[in-house]
Amino acid sequence: MKIMKFGGTSVAHASNINKVIDIIENAQGSGPLRPSESVASEPKEKIVVVVSAMSGITDDLILLANLASKMDLKYKIVFESICGRHNQAIKELINSKNTERVLKEISKKYGELEEIVKNIFSAKELSPASLDRVMSFGEQLSSYVISEAIKGRKMQCEFVDSRKIIKTDDNFGDANVDLEKSYKLMGDHFRRDALYIMGGFIASTKDGVTTTLSRGGSDYTASLVGAALDASVIEIWTDVDGIMTEDPKKMKDALLIPEISYEKAEEMAYNGAKVIHPKTIRPAVLKSIPIYVKNTFNPEGTGTKISNANEISKN
Repeated sequence: MKIMKFGGTSVAHASNINKVIDIIENAQGSGPLRPSESVASEPKEKIVVVVSAMSGITDDLILLANLASKMDLKYKIVFESICGRHNQAIKELINSKNTERVLKEISKKYGELEEIVKNIFSAKELSPASLDRVMSFGEQLSSYVISEAIKGRKMQCEFVDSRKIIKTDDNFGDANVDLEKSYKLMGDHFRRDALYIMGGFIASTKDGVTTTLSRGGSDYTASLVGAALDASVIEIWTDVDGIMTEDPKKMKDALLIPEISYEKAEEMAYNGAKVIHPKTIRPAVLKSIPIYVKNTFNPEGTGTKISNANEISKN
């Protein structure tokens, strides 16, 4: 079985999300249904897909919460923009006969978010717990939209609320995961060979209060799920070909590092390499699960393999 995590740029808008679904279809090995088929067959392999919020949405949500806490009515413009981006993605991704249903369902989420923001506005303050609740909607919305888009391709998949299976303390903004409890919940939930879709970055306390795993924490979510399920591989899909010798957005002559040890990748992450979240490595190391960093926009590329140093030396 495998874990596939797609970052914010990979799911930035409808055309990118379609590329993501193409990659997922290929990973399943079945491809889309023929016109004569009406029901997708059960996947032969367990695949858990973890997605980030659409690119820029988490920043917009933080802005939304801060404007509301200052009683700045411009928060309403930001709110409408967030809803508009997701509505546009739905209209482009979802079959017309299902669009109304999906828009109606996602409007419930908009209502929840609006109520939280109105409470922040009334209180004139923004607590860490309230900010986590607001930020969580990026992943809540993106994972739901993508799950519906996948179903529209006649692929069976199950939408999973990450907050029900990842439990943390109440250190809002950078919550610490209760590994024993979370691994048990994930193991119990992901029993069938099926395709599952969930949002990264978000979790909840034992009392069900929403928390987040720090910015960029969707990578960490993927690694946690991989470790809990003893996955064969964890794939981190992003907008670069893998881990590079330099930042490819700044240095045109940056070279791909085809293989790297867990230790070196962790060191690079803690020293500022943004291609992978620093916490991602540790759960994978403990279960010796290889991590591949790959490019959503160049899926045929080899990417970077992160594994034990002694495995690399054998190659």
